[in-house]
Amino acid sequence: MRYFGLSFLLVTALIIPVHGETIAVWNFNDAATGVTGGELEFSVDLGSGIMSSDFNPANIGNTSGSSVNLEGEDPAGAALRLVGMANNGRYLTWMTGTQGYEAIGVSFAAQRTSTGFLDNLLQYSLDSGGSWTDYGGFSPGTTFGLQSFDFGAITGLGDNPAAGFRIRFDGATGSSGNNRIDNLVVSGTRIPPVVSAVPEPSSLAFLGFGMAALALWRRRESKR
Repeated sequence: MRYFGLSFLLVTALIIPVHGETIAVWNFNDAATGVTGGELEFSVDLGSGIMSSDFNPANIGNTSGSSVNLEGEDPAGAALRLVGMANNGRYLTWMTGTQGYEAIGVSFAAQRTSTGFLDNLLQYSLDSGGSWTDYGGFSPGTTFGLQSFDFGAITGLGDNPAAGFRIRFDGATGSSGNNRIDNLVVSGTRIPPVVSAVPEPSSLAFLGFGMAALALWRRRESKR
């Protein structure tokens, strides 16, 4: 029974809890209302990362935000607004390292106007944007809804300091047609530290000394 108790304690000590965690957040609340060119909206609000866009700066601004996919105590605030069919085929890009995390996920709130970008394609990069791979398309509705993508099967995105993502916008049919993005979150599961099942040499020596001492004690007891 004593050996069972010791074994249970050893196994319990090797169990390390794993929790999903937020890696980076863009809530787009950082700029005054109007056309801003993304100068302030693109600032990361939690974690680290760099966001950019090749949209015409005059077509990058903000509008009222959403409570969909809010992170922590963030207010709904504002949402990023990307405008105009002249920008069909252009991108919103964000780079954020995923060191120490696996099972990466991306989620955000999205909405479009009736003449906004109907065809949206999410892509990912494993090499800081040197090359891009298509992941999946989505078409936002005309009210804010959650867009959520599970990259758990893309093992190269985990624990990668060069990880990145982008959305290609297409299908807008009007000069004032626009899409809104809000509360963009990159998340992952923390990779547990590697625990060696082989004791250190010093531990083995200490264990051997203890066993020898126990054997000697038993021998003495049996002679009494």
